[in-house]
Amino acid sequence: MDLADATEDRAFRATLRAFLERALAETRSLPSDPAAAVEQSRAWQRKLYDAGYVGLAWPRAYGGQEASPVRQVIFGEECARLGAPPLINTIGLNILGPALIAFGSEEQKRRFLPRILRADDLWCQGFSEPGAGSDLASLRTAAVVDGDDFVVNGQKVWTSLGPIADWCFLLVRTDRAGRAQQGISYLLMDMRSPGVRVEPLRQITRKSHFSEVFLDDVRVPRANLVGELHDGWRVAKATLSFERSGLAGVVELEKRLEELKSLASQRRRLDDAGLRQRLARLFVEKEALKYTGYRVLTAQSRGVDPGPAAAIGKLAASELRRSIMDAALDIQGPYAAIGRGNPQALDRGRWQGLFLDARAYTIGGGTSEVMRNVIAERALGLPKSIAGG
Repeated sequence: MDLADATEDRAFRATLRAFLERALAETRSLPSDPAAAVEQSRAWQRKLYDAGYVGLAWPRAYGGQEASPVRQVIFGEECARLGAPPLINTIGLNILGPALIAFGSEEQKRRFLPRILRADDLWCQGFSEPGAGSDLASLRTAAVVDGDDFVVNGQKVWTSLGPIADWCFLLVRTDRAGRAQQGISYLLMDMRSPGVRVEPLRQITRKSHFSEVFLDDVRVPRANLVGELHDGWRVAKATLSFERSGLAGVVELEKRLEELKSLASQRRRLDDAGLRQRLARLFVEKEALKYTGYRVLTAQSRGVDPGPAAAIGKLAASELRRSIMDAALDIQGPYAAIGRGNPQALDRGRWQGLFLDARAYTIGGGTSEVMRNVIAERALGLPKSIAGG
């Protein structure tokens, strides 16, 4: 594997970096008003889309650039290095979009994909339910066919971006016969439909990034069924593999490690041999994560299923993030108990917020426990867990 950029990719990286530097110089900080912040984030994504940097690997027929997966990774790396704002429609871009490209009808692709790229429609994911998170196949939200519509009743939870989303892709049970994974269908639902009620959930970080979604006789057109009726489990599994693949977050973790080293230096802790060993171990784990990501990228570039490597990368990234934040608070010593809003907080309490947020990464996209089961079964050939069915 050649880890250096090809000549054309080096030129792409340089052009992208110059564009981002100019665009960031013109970008204001997000306003305090939540609605205004959402609109500014939409505008940022549209600006990148107009410049040809959103949907890099998507087909041109639906607004993409048909570039290699390598260029998508370069885009992520440069945004992280320069501290660019994240794209607001990440769920639509990284999860639903690839699923629609693979399984959607032509009408669905032409209707939804360009609007995802421009952030005209923001998407949320309606998979998890009370009692059906890691054991997703036990979901109980049901849909029955009524003429040209499905009528949906049930509840979803931990719905990221639920409070601001325009649309939701959700799993519903359409047949109770057979195994739990059978009889599940994959629908696209307008969040403004009558009978949809969204209740934001306050997180430990005091933010409300996700929500509960209650569905009471919600009508979803049959034209919004993705794939075949009762075959949504196959689409869902592919959707989750899109969510877990790639090199996302590695550059950000590299930056966090550099900041961690600076924090240790400021606190005059670098003469502690035990801490130096701890930092070195974190660096080694980061390098292992990066090269695992390259393995996944190589497989994707060749059109090959990366297999359990994507689950390994997701698990390693979540656990490394948590380890970095644990180390940061240990380095702060007694100041670790002082968070945002207190004038005595170090770095204005930023590390405390990151520490709390890191816990969510071990749950979202598949818990660390689920990832370990995937690795045990698919990489090591161990028997399936009882929960796995």
